[in-house]
Amino acid sequence: MKTITAGMSMFLMIGYLLYRAFTTIVILPFVTQGESSSTLYFAGLLLTATIIVGLSFMKHKRLAAFLAFGLATASLCYWWLIICHSYDPIWPDFGWFVVPEICFALAVTYRWWADHMKVPL
Repeated sequence: MKTITAGMSMFLMIGYLLYRAFTTIVILPFVTQGESSSTLYFAGLLLTATIIVGLSFMKHKRLAAFLAFGLATASLCYWWLIICHSYDPIWPDFGWFVVPEICFALAVTYRWWADHMKVPL
């Protein structure tokens, strides 16, 4: 069972990275202008997620888990401080801007925990 969940966490990490790349590279140019603050934020998310996935497949899984929770915290702060204070709270945006990062952080943390507990991957 632990091996299946460890494999699912790897699948979630790669899936999140593909989701973030798709939304940043394909969708974002249609909804924002060139070098807006949103473009820099989402490009930073993609770069940070790529680094975290790389670290999690090396021997730096604990650092990757801490960075992943930092990424989730940053996305929550972006949603609350930028999106909610610009408009009324837009709850569907919470699902698009925060939930994927929280799932990603949990998947990276589980990968670190599974390695720490010597679960075969």
